[in-house]
Amino acid sequence: MMASMIIFWKNCLLLFFLMSPVILVANDISEMILENGLKVIVKPDTRSPSVAFQIWYKVGSSYEYDGLTGVSHMLEHLMFSSSDNVFLSRSFHQMNKVGSKGGAYTGRDDTLYYHKLAKEFLPLSFDVESERMRHLSASNAEFDIEKKVIKEELHTSLAREPYLLAHQTLYKHAYANDSYQYPVIGRLNDLNNLKLSDAMLWHKNYYTPDNATIVVVGDVIPSEVFKLAKKYFSSITKSKKIFQKKSQKQFSQSKPIRYVMPEKNKVGAVLLAYKVPSIKTSIPQWEAYALEVLAGWLETGTHSRLTKALVRDKLLAYEITVSYSPMQRKNSLFIIEAIPAQGVSIQQLEKELLEEILKIKNEQVSQKSLQKIKNQMVATEVFDRDSTYIQAKIIGQAESVGIDWSEDAQYISRISAVTAEQLKQVLNKYFVPTKRTIIIQNPYDEKI
Repeated sequence: MMASMIIFWKNCLLLFFLMSPVILVANDISEMILENGLKVIVKPDTRSPSVAFQIWYKVGSSYEYDGLTGVSHMLEHLMFSSSDNVFLSRSFHQMNKVGSKGGAYTGRDDTLYYHKLAKEFLPLSFDVESERMRHLSASNAEFDIEKKVIKEELHTSLAREPYLLAHQTLYKHAYANDSYQYPVIGRLNDLNNLKLSDAMLWHKNYYTPDNATIVVVGDVIPSEVFKLAKKYFSSITKSKKIFQKKSQKQFSQSKPIRYVMPEKNKVGAVLLAYKVPSIKTSIPQWEAYALEVLAGWLETGTHSRLTKALVRDKLLAYEITVSYSPMQRKNSLFIIEAIPAQGVSIQQLEKELLEEILKIKNEQVSQKSLQKIKNQMVATEVFDRDSTYIQAKIIGQAESVGIDWSEDAQYISRISAVTAEQLKQVLNKYFVPTKRTIIIQNPYDEKI
């Protein structure tokens, strides 16, 4: 074993001295880093003559600060502007002509631009994205239009999604004094005051090769993809220094937080959240995977512990939703959202939910149920990975939050290794009052 490890590292060193840039290969995935810092990751998948191209930037709402929230999302909108860039306008037209499907997404930790197209047209993706990295060509008129679009998007989302404001309120309180509190779309007052010059500076600071990762998955040859990366991106200079506002300390919670929203809503809701680690922050690392399995136990399928107790048995909740995001660069939230059944008060549902959590902490899932939960999670994961887009997204998101892409290959084995005792350990360690935040969404016909 030791001898093979020595040979492996010698080979890596040999690659380092003989090749520039360095190319590493593991688990059928190849990685190259250009001299300007751009990382390119390629995963061949020959089941379809198509390819998923994604470029990830390590910037999102958690990089923002008071007075400038929403600028990352605004920049995502502006990156589709092309009136002042004839080359980009022609490229967009050409991509539409060949049937490319693409779009963009802004999150708390990252911003993604993606294309899915026939493999012979892959150079178009490199052409478009290298140009968008070099230039932001939006005019003041386009900026004003996009600002109106985003403000309308904000109002429409709040009207269409009855629990969106509650979730935003949850992050505001659970992440006090931390940039995770900011909604990705931004605060309305900040959007009103946002200027084109703010977006231009944001682009200059963060849209640089050394702050980006390109992921290509599909019917491709890695060496050919690396040639395209060199051709289109090697001439772009790396930033002298990535602008980074002094990081804010994460809020140290010493007591439970409970907040009743003053806004009335058509429906009530109880949002119960616990501050927990992500894959990036968990020590030991298995805790994050145990939390994933725990989410499955509490909500998913016929073995869903909370759904069975509160929805089917006691008829107190109309719906129970459990969510946990392990792919974050900071600590995450384990969120339990409970919607009361007709005739059930918010106070009663909150009380019963907390009592059920205490019961669960004193229980231990059976080995049979645990295995069924893990089997279902693995099956879902395998099914999802039939998509080249999902394969690329898993790799790109991990890289954007500081998790090496090699961790992706360990996902199934790490989930499979989770034990009932580990579930009990994370429950007792993190499901405690000092890590708890409760948000109450008050319905019209009820007084809290």
